[in-house]
Formats: sequence, C-alpha cells, structure tokens
Amino acid sequence: MTQLKVAIVGVGHLGQHHARIAFESPQADLIAVVDPDEKNGSLIAAKYNTQWVPDWSLIANQVNVLQIAAPTIHHHRLGIEAIKMGKHILMEKPLASNLEESQLLHAAHEQSLTLSPSLVRAVGHLERFNPAVGALRDRKFTPRFLETVRVSPFPMRSTEVDVVLDVMIHDLDLIQALVGRPIRDVEAFGVPVLTKQADLVNARIKFEGGTVAILTASRVAQKKERTLRVFGHQSYAKLNFADQTMELHTLIEGTNGFQIKNENISIKEGEPLKIEIEQFYQACLGLGGEYVSWTEGHEALKVADLVQKAVKKSLSEIEG
Repeated sequence: MTQLKVAIVGVGHLGQHHARIAFESPQADLIAVVDPDEKNGSLIAAKYNTQWVPDWSLIANQVNVLQIAAPTIHHHRLGIEAIKMGKHILMEKPLASNLEESQLLHAAHEQSLTLSPSLVRAVGHLERFNPAVGALRDRKFTPRFLETVRVSPFPMRSTEVDVVLDVMIHDLDLIQALVGRPIRDVEAFGVPVLTKQADLVNARIKFEGGTVAILTASRVAQKKERTLRVFGHQSYAKLNFADQTMELHTLIEGTNGFQIKNENISIKEGEPLKIEIEQFYQACLGLGGEYVSWTEGHEALKVADLVQKAVKKSLSEIEG
C-alpha cells in the first residue's frame, strides 16, 4: 500500500491524538512531529516512534502531508507557509482566528489549486464524522428546526479565541451541512465570564426557506453536554455526540389512529477524529475519501463572524 509521508504540526491537547492516529494508520508514515516545546515534542515523538523537530523546514522535503493542530492564532501564518510548500493540509478547526485571515488563506488556497488541483485541503470539523450524525443523514431527515447545546467546564486552554471559535464553530459548520440553504439572518447574545472574550453565547440563525437553528455554546458550565435536536415533518431526532446515540420519534398511523413510534437507533461507534483523518488520507491518495473543504471551513467562519458581531452589538446595548 502506498503510504503518505506525514508530519504533525503542534502536539498539544489535540495534536497528540493526530500523532497517535497517524502512527496507527496503515495509510500513513509518521515522519515527524513539529513543536516549539522540545520536552513535550520529544515525549510524543518517542511514544510514536518518530522524530521531533522544532521547525518544519527541517523535514519539509520529506513529507507530503501536514496536519496542523497548532493554536488557532497561528493557523493563518502556518497555512500560508504550508500552501507555498505544495502539501496536502489538514487544518484543525477553525480555519483561522478571524474572517480576514480566513479570506486570505482561502484565496491563497484557491490560487494554488490552479497549479496543483489534486492537492487536498481539509478543515477539522470532526462532528461531521460522528457516527450519530451519519445515522441522522442516512435517514434523509429534512430539518425544520434545530437546537444545539455544546457546553463544558472551563478548559484553561484555547482562551486566545472566544467560545464562538473555540466551541460553537463545530455546530455552525454542522447545521449548514444539514440544512444546505443560505443563511438569511443571525441574532446572538453572549457574555465574557472568566476571560475578556465571550465565554457563553446563544445564537438564533434563520435560513432561506424558514428553517431556524438555536445554538448554545459555553465553556463555563458545570458539566459537559454535546447534543443536537432536529425537528422535521412528523418526526424528531435527538443526537448525543459524546455517547454517539440517536433517538428518533416519528408520528405513524396505527390500528387505533395516530401514535408516536419511539426508537433508539443502532449506531456503530467510532472515534470521529480517527474517521476524519482516515477519510482525509484516502482523499490524499485519490481513493475518494470525504473531507470538509477549506471553502466549507471559510463559510463556517463567515457565520461565526456574524455571530461575533451580533454578540458585540448586544453587549454594547447592555453596557449603554
């Protein structure tokens, strides 16, 4: 089997899992982990039988895939450099730390494809690869109303961005993929609690055609919850992303009239990050793997920007 030559850029909280999956994958040869922290980088490198380097220029000619899991504030700089190198790229979500940087990245990516159209550029919106989401999409569910809740205790990391880019971005991408229509209107409210940026945000998004989504994201909750409720014609589904479960409630006509059919849908569990990365590898090898494109990642940031602006407006009205 042809193997991709892979380097993981940034091996902190999430990057170390990228390294593990690359090490275990038959589709990849983990050439190096890249991190400015020698202690942690060397530890991860030793664990997965590879080398640590402080700068990817040292191994640029040895790899054809870069998986960037560095802090969001570095995504724009690293992404531009990686594009110039002519590599396949998996950039962790969000694509960039703001819309302007995302636009610059996306434009550079589009230009590079005119010379190398076979290069794969993906964004790590891993909930798309959650088996529970796959079960929902298999049902051909047409959403009319959606509600997402993504809350957790304060993480003590990723505080360089607000909760919209750190947490809600997952659901902003997912609802766009599920609804598949342009967004008409965005309203949002949020407050900073433990940082100088919004740590709790509630947003209402209306799509063309009338579908509405209500999203809540918090990094100052007492417990974790990652759920999606989807309401359609005579049916309702509830997904638990963490447990990878799905409940389906459907109105059916029985012998005694209409009744509600309640089902717990059987789902084959899997690690979303692993599924995402293996699909990315297949795409890089020309085997048709699915991935979230940089165009889709840029679209998610466009909506995130609208939410952030609405939050800023709501705070200015409160502060008077």
